[in-house]
Amino acid sequence: MSMRQMTLLSAVVTMGLLAWVAQAADVAKDAKPAADAAKTAEKPKNPKDVEDKLLKLTTMEQAFLRANQDKVTLERFIVQESAKLEKATTEDEKTALRKDIGDARKKHQTIAIAMAVIFNPGNVVQYEYDTVKSTVHIRVGTVEETFGRAVQTREALKKFVTEQTAAKDAEKDAAKKAELEKKIDTATKQYQLVSAALQLVYTVAPERSYLYDPKSSTLYLKVSENEVDKLKAEVEKLKEDAKKTSDGKAVDTPKSGDKKAGAAKK
Repeated sequence: MSMRQMTLLSAVVTMGLLAWVAQAADVAKDAKPAADAAKTAEKPKNPKDVEDKLLKLTTMEQAFLRANQDKVTLERFIVQESAKLEKATTEDEKTALRKDIGDARKKHQTIAIAMAVIFNPGNVVQYEYDTVKSTVHIRVGTVEETFGRAVQTREALKKFVTEQTAAKDAEKDAAKKAELEKKIDTATKQYQLVSAALQLVYTVAPERSYLYDPKSSTLYLKVSENEVDKLKAEVEKLKEDAKKTSDGKAVDTPKSGDKKAGAAKK
């Protein structure tokens, strides 16, 4: 995720985030998803550039668990470093700890906002009761439902911005034009927010094409043959670098009897 996207996610906290995203979700209900940019784009001339291969990205469950684990890990880190800060004695140590805590809090806030956008837009609360464990749960939907809802919201916002921009360009009245401009600005920011959240949780970028398999609840990235070849080359390079590093350590490490053997020769 880019620094701009992280900043956007953090900044929206002060703007009534959940109610704001709820408005975006309402737009998604009334509008049909926009056509995938990749489908309408001009077909590549080189057959090897056609995105007809599938690269497994993640399952819906893995994406949620990974994001949630990152959130929990940061929470533990903040508590741990805060305890160290209380015991720190030097100013340099305190300064370093405060910086680490501050950075961790920003990352935690970013993940928390992204998860709120994806898994609980509008802060809608639905309760479920577990009769076996006698426990009350808040239901936000299955991992598949929440992913589909977020993608639909993003595409509906994209379509809304496109349509309103066309309406603004055709409008002659200055007041109406300004009103349309406000709507476009708000929807554009909502689109950027949902896109950033999807990219953080699922590594889904709006400019790429994907395939979702509902049977396995798995998300795939559509890639070209050239991209596959490039990935293979990168993997082989990593293997070679790892092997060189391993061989280098083996050569540089002296055997336990080397010094004695050398002394005997002298």
